[in-house]
Amino acid sequence: MKVSLLVTPMHPMVSIQAMLAVAEEAKADSVWLPDHLLGCAHPALWPEMAMAPVSPDADAWYDPFACLAVLGQLSDIPMGVCVTDAIRRQAPDTVRSTLTLHHLCRGGFHLGIGAGEAENLIPFGYDFSTPVKHLEAMLPELRALLDFGTTCTGGAGRVGLPLRRDDIGAPKLWIGAHGPRMLRLTGEYGDGWIPAWPMSPSTYGERRDTIAGHAARSGRPMPECALQVNVIVGENRDHVSELMERDPLGKLAALMCSAEIWAKYGLRHPSGPECRGLVDLVFHDLDPDELRELAPRIPIELVEELMFVGNATEIAERVSGYAANGLEHTIVASVTGIVGGIDEIASNTDQLIALFAALRELAPR
Repeated sequence: MKVSLLVTPMHPMVSIQAMLAVAEEAKADSVWLPDHLLGCAHPALWPEMAMAPVSPDADAWYDPFACLAVLGQLSDIPMGVCVTDAIRRQAPDTVRSTLTLHHLCRGGFHLGIGAGEAENLIPFGYDFSTPVKHLEAMLPELRALLDFGTTCTGGAGRVGLPLRRDDIGAPKLWIGAHGPRMLRLTGEYGDGWIPAWPMSPSTYGERRDTIAGHAARSGRPMPECALQVNVIVGENRDHVSELMERDPLGKLAALMCSAEIWAKYGLRHPSGPECRGLVDLVFHDLDPDELRELAPRIPIELVEELMFVGNATEIAERVSGYAANGLEHTIVASVTGIVGGIDEIASNTDQLIALFAALRELAPR
């Protein structure tokens, strides 16, 4: 199996460069950066959270495209954005950025794109009423510009940058998809599938088969099947659980799970019963005092609906169920340190590297 690393592009740059060094040591297949305007914690709570000494502000996120122009000069590992959206970035500018980075990055560039998330759109005045519609309208032009260098309608709209590199070919287009329309679009336009929300291994397999059907009907190759796996690496699961009991604000990562998942544990999601999790969540709209009171009541099992928690062996065992259902490429998003802080990151770097080795041994179906 391929194994890659997702790195949060938070200020300062030295932290990102440190994670690039880990990726090098772990022999990662690629390095990816997410595209967020706001972070994944309430700014009023950030000073009390374990990672506050590392970065001064929960929302201090760099532009990933600009950041990768720097990182791509420091390593031969392929770089990617995972994922941007079709609301903030339209096809021509997205293709220009993609081709620029594909030629600047020593190992090339992957473009990940999705329908978008509320926190990166609504607070800044973007329309989030029909996000899939925006992506569906964008993808034909995006694909045409990437494949042929011209718009669907022809005319003067074109890009003059080389569409391929002699050594590694063209940049790959990955789509972050979960629902039926997005799965169809992945099969019709994507070179890869890169979901990030919680799902069971069997659901992963069903969605993979759905994509395969759409790809076949469109006469396209089956996209490579990835999964963003959010991990908290530690001595073992019990150790991480103990840290969470001592530092419960780290459990607020569970806010990225849907209200439906919260209800399984007898809890009401603070964003209301219709919240689909990360796609609808705007941390900044929630009451920080309510979150502070709620955090100790969140069970680790709810956190584990989103996070893979434990040592390399424990996490790899859980990922193996996805490999059995067609997972070919694990993208490891390490949030180690949301409990325990920088000490936990430093003491578990070897365990993170061991996780890469353990995942690489998994054989997709």
